[in-house]
Amino acid sequence: MSPRSCISFLAIFVATSGVGGLAAEPWQSADRMTESASTLIASLDAGQREKVVFSLSDDGRTVWSNLPIAMAPTPGLLMADMNDTQRKAVHDLLRASLSSQGYAKFTSVMRLEEILREIEAPGRESLAGDPEGARRLYVLESRGYANYAIALYGNPGSGDWGWKIAGHHAAMNFTVAEGRVGFTPTFLGSSPMVIESGQYAGLAALPHEGERGIELMRSLNAEQQQLATLASEVTDNIFEGPGRKASLSKYEGLKADSLNGSQVRLLHALVDEYVRNADFDAAEAHLAAIEAAGWDQLWFSWRGPIDPAGRFYYRVHGPRILIEYNRQDENHDHMIVRDPQNDYGEDWLGQHYEEHHPTMEEAIENAQRGVDALDATP
Repeated sequence: MSPRSCISFLAIFVATSGVGGLAAEPWQSADRMTESASTLIASLDAGQREKVVFSLSDDGRTVWSNLPIAMAPTPGLLMADMNDTQRKAVHDLLRASLSSQGYAKFTSVMRLEEILREIEAPGRESLAGDPEGARRLYVLESRGYANYAIALYGNPGSGDWGWKIAGHHAAMNFTVAEGRVGFTPTFLGSSPMVIESGQYAGLAALPHEGERGIELMRSLNAEQQQLATLASEVTDNIFEGPGRKASLSKYEGLKADSLNGSQVRLLHALVDEYVRNADFDAAEAHLAAIEAAGWDQLWFSWRGPIDPAGRFYYRVHGPRILIEYNRQDENHDHMIVRDPQNDYGEDWLGQHYEEHHPTMEEAIENAQRGVDALDATP
């Protein structure tokens, strides 16, 4: 059986197993996630539990950001405020929710926070003495492996539920509904994208996201590249982050029905790079949903130079997938994967969530409040 036939078979299997809204047998991923989440909750004391467990309809479920936690606080309990047993339980939940590649990427991004703080450390002394410097120092000190907030929504093991982990450059939202698992929105970023010096020189947390886009773009002929390319440079605020869910009103660029066989293969590899960050049940079901909607209904668009060392942006967009990659600068990137139909499990749960994201002015105010709170501490 060919790979495309396997995907088509999976699409039929998933469609009859409940991804479209019918009742389904619990997936192994859902069982493991439920068990891990229950273990985490049991390890918390009463005060911690109040910071972690919310109702499934709570508005805080969609509060997340790519900004440091000091600038964009998110509901939940920081790993910094947990003991070792509780941190192990969080990692067990991450492993239950993610594939090996997804877990490696997420934890590498968390580890980068420690490295980024050390990279920026030499400038700390110069920041003291003025309000702006104090805010920057506060944000710098908030970087760290433990400054990620965990929140659970609903009751694992009793009806539908979800969970979220969010902090600087990393946010993942999971939904378990009638045994099915959703994993969007997922956001990851890396800075530095590749560590340039020291014992970790050469390490990259997101090693293939940019490369997969370059590969597909280079495979296109001149006419296809012209259709895909919307701008010679990347503009600010193009990225589909939190709070901009409805900003993409139409498809753009090059439609996948004009790709040849080798180009389709590269498109599949690109989509796999994002979707297969989730554990196998959720990943395969999402790929089946893309297949059911039609791979030829995907659109690919590009902004910027076709240069692995340059600043560029690409988008893959269709009825059941939105992927964006944004090279912020030569050594800093962001990526996001969304499901236009079922982010936060909205289609399964039959409810709509309004996303929230602070403006830069609000983010600066949040940091200033943190500085003021430290100054007021005896």
